[in-house]
Amino acid sequence: MAYRWVEHTAELELALEGPTEAAVFAAALAALAELLGEGAAGEPVELELSLSARDGAALLASWLDELVYRAETEDLIPEAAERLTIEGGALRARVRARRGRPRHLVKGVTYHRLSLAPAQGGYRATVVLDV
Repeated sequence: MAYRWVEHTAELELALEGPTEAAVFAAALAALAELLGEGAAGEPVELELSLSARDGAALLASWLDELVYRAETEDLIPEAAERLTIEGGALRARVRARRGRPRHLVKGVTYHRLSLAPAQGGYRATVVLDV
């Protein structure tokens, strides 16, 4: 029996900035939409999402995980987040999306280097996607 470790890079790191936490979450949606395939021409869909997590960074990971899940299972490409509110570890949002053929290249959101913190004039975040 033999084995060996082989280095493999299969991650994308996403750096986000915004004046508010909600703006960072909206930017994360926009980035994911670009990655999945912008400009879906299918029927419009609206989703009401409610998520919670132990902290802002975990909430950001849950947000992206939910959007990836919807792309994988319902062929939805997100377009925009409307009425996005974050309060006490909970997120509520209406997401506008379109049916399409998203690129199924995101396997999941990792907790490696995951962060969301106040920065000068707003918030900064880092998320690593497993692709």
